[in-house]
Amino acid sequence: MFRKAIALLLVAVAMFLTACSQDEPKVKENKTMVIYSQLEQDFTEALLTAYVEEKADLKITAIYEFNPDAPEPDMILAERSVLLDLQKKDVLQQYKLSFSDKLNKKFVDADGYWYGMFYDPAVLLINQHFARTIGQEKLRGWFDLEYLRETRIVSESISNSRSSTNFLCALASNIGEATALNYLWNINRNVPQYAKFPFTPVRMTAVGDADISITRQSYVAKYLENNFPAYVVMPKEGTPINLYGAAIYKGSKNSAEAVKFIEWLITDQEAKAVSQSIDTGFTFVFSSENKDKAINPELLWLNTEYIQKAQEEALVSLWLEKVRFGDKN
Repeated sequence: MFRKAIALLLVAVAMFLTACSQDEPKVKENKTMVIYSQLEQDFTEALLTAYVEEKADLKITAIYEFNPDAPEPDMILAERSVLLDLQKKDVLQQYKLSFSDKLNKKFVDADGYWYGMFYDPAVLLINQHFARTIGQEKLRGWFDLEYLRETRIVSESISNSRSSTNFLCALASNIGEATALNYLWNINRNVPQYAKFPFTPVRMTAVGDADISITRQSYVAKYLENNFPAYVVMPKEGTPINLYGAAIYKGSKNSAEAVKFIEWLITDQEAKAVSQSIDTGFTFVFSSENKDKAINPELLWLNTEYIQKAQEEALVSLWLEKVRFGDKN
């Protein structure tokens, strides 16, 4: 009888402890999402801060290079050529956005492996004093530059970076390889130097050491003020762009959270406000405002013909041989 009473007592204590543990609120562990970003660090961190500000159950950390010690990312924010490389390596997973049918096909992968967020167009930066001398009506597009004489045109060397190489590949993809190389050869007589650094053409045009620079909108955005002695022209024929997009890594266990973040990046006004606050110069692909003023996607040129690295390198070699180190006419 005594043993039975002890046994019943132990059962009762166990049931009591179990009930108590069930009544205690469970502590929810915060999810951690890792993002590999090719964007500038200050822009990346500002976006992450804005997104997680009111999301206590989510933590996002960013890495800026792949190495053996870095955690495997859930998401990738990168330029289109990088996303195409990763897609080719079969390390991305397909996904769908709730508004994907509203995005122009030019800005998305046909199989849903990545979606474009914003783009950085190539532009002409023109010294205002030079424009008053020549006339702004003569400086509207790429092919206007062919008719200029005794004009100082500066650009970053096309062989310098992935961005400058993409300019050449997108130009050749859209106006033809022979036409592109011939065009660049025609204006080469007015190029006193090809800059080593991307911001050099902007500074040279601003101080009057160059009349026109071929540059990126993102390089100019940080300098533009009311008294800036140069202005930007979006070429009337169309222009090469660097398209930045978002992809989800194949092994990610946070794909649902990643999709939510990507949708926020593409459509939310707060993401656009962050971009404007630090003068990125990027133009978002999705806009619910001023649709009548939106740029025709056909005027935004992507590299569609030189996707393989060997093709890209062959085109750059032609530029070096026939344009940069060719005889000036």
